[in-house]
Amino acid sequence: MKKNTMTLMTTSVCAAVVAQAANAGVITAGNLLVSRYGDGTTALTSAAAAVAINEYSTAGTSIQSIAFATTGANQFTDSGSATSNGYLNTYNGYVAIAGYNAAAGTASVAGTNNKAVQVLDSTGNVVNRAVFPTGGTAAPVSPFAGNNIRSAIATSATNFYATGTSSGTPNTGGAWYSNSTTYTQVSSTVTGQPTNMRNVGIFGGQLYASSASGNFGVSAVGSGLTTSAGQTSNLIINAGTSASTYGFVMFDTNSDSIMDLAYLADDRTATGGGLQKWVLSGSTWTNSWSLLVNATGNTSASAGTGFAGIRGLTGTWDAVNGAKLYATTTEANNNRLISILDNGSTPTTATNLASAGTNYAFRGVAFTPGAIPAPGCAALVGLAGLVASRRRRN
Repeated sequence: MKKNTMTLMTTSVCAAVVAQAANAGVITAGNLLVSRYGDGTTALTSAAAAVAINEYSTAGTSIQSIAFATTGANQFTDSGSATSNGYLNTYNGYVAIAGYNAAAGTASVAGTNNKAVQVLDSTGNVVNRAVFPTGGTAAPVSPFAGNNIRSAIATSATNFYATGTSSGTPNTGGAWYSNSTTYTQVSSTVTGQPTNMRNVGIFGGQLYASSASGNFGVSAVGSGLTTSAGQTSNLIINAGTSASTYGFVMFDTNSDSIMDLAYLADDRTATGGGLQKWVLSGSTWTNSWSLLVNATGNTSASAGTGFAGIRGLTGTWDAVNGAKLYATTTEANNNRLISILDNGSTPTTATNLASAGTNYAFRGVAFTPGAIPAPGCAALVGLAGLVASRRRRN
């Protein structure tokens, strides 16, 4: 696949900072960011719905809601019912979220070619709005033509990766890299390679993506943070052909630069779904346990009435406390943000931190980014900070 090019002037990126700055108060380091879909009034359907990033403390206290425009030049929405969409990620001082340059109410928005990625910095302000080529399968082709864009992760204010799937020929699904001007399909589309990808992540300087088609589990895409086209995706954690993997988080627990502990989110409500723990022994990843969670916070390794899987996932690990994990559950409406502590014993309970609300749905969860200024926009970010106001919502 050849690179596809569009133009996005730096001045436009900086203008977006000022235009959208009033949406956010300064976000707090160590808090959680959760992508939320809906307006609280209209039932969630395949039509484009409002998107917001909600900030919570790790104890579940609501801090603010950063709402994106639903119409106009900075519109940013996503399907209300496409539960595979909307997974934000934090890396290198930035948080990125994928969606659509479409007005709220746009029918069947997930199948349109109006893809977009928003990048926010550590202040909570938008420092980049990248609008993808809209040619579909005609030149310049659209990444994820005719189908879903699902997840994004930024390595700088302007550079990011995105994952999703596509329809038609050529196949424009999988993983893409962009500097907000050119777009490169970094994952291979040859037979046997996964082109239907869900969440994207970076751990230990390596690009990874989850999928539940072709490769089932988590794959390494190329070597390191590749920006070259047609890289092989190697299945690292094979979760099995019945798996439905979404978010994932990986840790190096012995400081040898090798990821040896991982947690995967699986949205199945059947036995084997939910939160999965994987441990590397030698060169083999082994599933230690899989847990479903019910509304009262009880966990179960077996399917049962009222138990949910999970989709969004992030967490921390240290040698004293173990892993503290934060996840979003799979209820279609008014789902939950939960936390689970793994201190070496199989967890028996989860803590309900927040609920999305009626006619809302949570999807992705990530920690707030650290402070790294957006290149070329420092003065405007400073100005935006003077006028930004904190918006608190329950």
